[in-house]
Amino acid sequence: MPLLFVDLRWVDVGMAALLILVIRPLAGWVALWGSDLDRRSRAVVSVYGVRGIGSIYYLCYAAGHVDFANEAQLWSLIALVILISTILHGFSVGRAMDGLEDA
Repeated sequence: MPLLFVDLRWVDVGMAALLILVIRPLAGWVALWGSDLDRRSRAVVSVYGVRGIGSIYYLCYAAGHVDFANEAQLWSLIALVILISTILHGFSVGRAMDGLEDA
């Protein structure tokens, strides 16, 4: 696993934080806008929805069709986002689910 992160720069760590804390939840919220979910449920699904495997699939597909000058860096960024998401969401999902049950 450490070799996976050799191409990371500090800007990538910032991008990972932005993706996890802002972009992905906002995209999930917008995607669920017309659903039957109430506001609290939509927020939880937006934050905790499955996304990592999709990122791996799309980069695999793109890498098979186009040459990227920074492909190793993209793999590192995706791996970092998945790692941070797994840890962060793993520690916080229990409280979020309890909040849904209390509603």
